[in-house]
Amino acid sequence: MDPSSASEITRPFSSAEALRFGWRTTLANLTPLITLGAIGAVLAALGRALASPGNGALVIPFLGPGIQVLQIALALAFIRVSLALHDGRPVDLDRPAELLDGLLSYLVTSVLYGIVVTAGFILLIVPGVIWAVQFGVACFVAADAKLDPIEALRESSRLTRGVRWHLLGFGLLLSLVNLVGALAFGVGLFVTVPTTFLAAVYAFRRLQARSTSMALHRHHPDEPAALAAG
Repeated sequence: MDPSSASEITRPFSSAEALRFGWRTTLANLTPLITLGAIGAVLAALGRALASPGNGALVIPFLGPGIQVLQIALALAFIRVSLALHDGRPVDLDRPAELLDGLLSYLVTSVLYGIVVTAGFILLIVPGVIWAVQFGVACFVAADAKLDPIEALRESSRLTRGVRWHLLGFGLLLSLVNLVGALAFGVGLFVTVPTTFLAAVYAFRRLQARSTSMALHRHHPDEPAALAAG
């Protein structure tokens, strides 16, 4: 394998290019992305209101968990929209059934991911960081390939193997971008959240391309590994 291919295996995408893609795509598709962002802002506000002492959560005990389920459903729709925009497919928010297909499996995947990461942080923090990165694209896998939760976690572990330090740095960078958006009176999040979502989808597709290229190289070791950038 030539040195450039080896480098692409350990760094399958550029964080800067991922963010540039997210920024350009967000500006070109503001209407659907801001619509989803507005729904998310409303759900977040309702969740904060219910979490305040003496509010409706005491009267309607299932309302809080119901809002959390809606937030997870919105995350699934956001990933599906981001995947469509990355792949050049049309986006239609008027067909929510298509965006939310496989919601139960995605919901379980999301919950399992949260449990695994939380357990890791309880175990002296470091395992939590490791597992957060190792299984970090499980929800993308569940949304994209509609795998069952355990298979989605396994696929995430496989896709992230060998690039987890790079992904950790990338995740911290995305968090920093959203922090800047939050500091702009929260309004900036309407741009930074879709930008970072799309950047994450860009990275996810590059991880899939890397995996395909490595599989081809294993079957044809005499041919140079062509790690596609998309």
